[in-house]
Amino acid sequence: MTLLPLIPTLLVEKVANNLLHRDPESVERLQRLDGKRLRFHLKELPFEITVSVDTHGVQLSTSDESDVDCRIATEMGVLPELQDTANLTRLIKADLLDIDGDPMQAQQVVSLFKSLNVDWEAELAKTIGDVPAHWLGKLWRRSREQVKTQWQQQQRWVHGVLTEEKKLLPVRAEFDQFKTDLQQLRAQIERLERQCREKKG
Repeated sequence: MTLLPLIPTLLVEKVANNLLHRDPESVERLQRLDGKRLRFHLKELPFEITVSVDTHGVQLSTSDESDVDCRIATEMGVLPELQDTANLTRLIKADLLDIDGDPMQAQQVVSLFKSLNVDWEAELAKTIGDVPAHWLGKLWRRSREQVKTQWQQQQRWVHGVLTEEKKLLPVRAEFDQFKTDLQQLRAQIERLERQCREKKG
């Protein structure tokens, strides 16, 4: 493993744990996740991140290949959406999320940090400097914008398909008229068949 993923991971881990320790409510959330291990494969990063949780905080690793309780493949911008259960099906259908394991654990880990009301970029800047923190913040915001754009495009596509289908599907009155015309045509065919049989007889 190179130092490239290791250094920012250790710094993010340090900042995250410092913030968790400042929030008294984090103790209960950490206890619920004690012993849980999750692995995140984020589209924007060239490596996977394994998150191990215990009562003291979280540990991040980019080289851990041991078994985990849940594996999540997604994009950075999708992570905040995981907190709401109602979003999971939509994200999976949109190919923005793939979960192998218990999705509740992913939601609890995201909630662990989302519940903290802090300026993450400012906190990171104190530890890693303004430029790296700004770069990470920019990467996060760009990812969220891309996900938002993708979702809007899919909504427009679905709306377009439904609109076109609505145009193609006959309305009730048209269907009733078609049924009546079909019955009349069938009656005419039956009359013609009778007339032909009578002439032959």
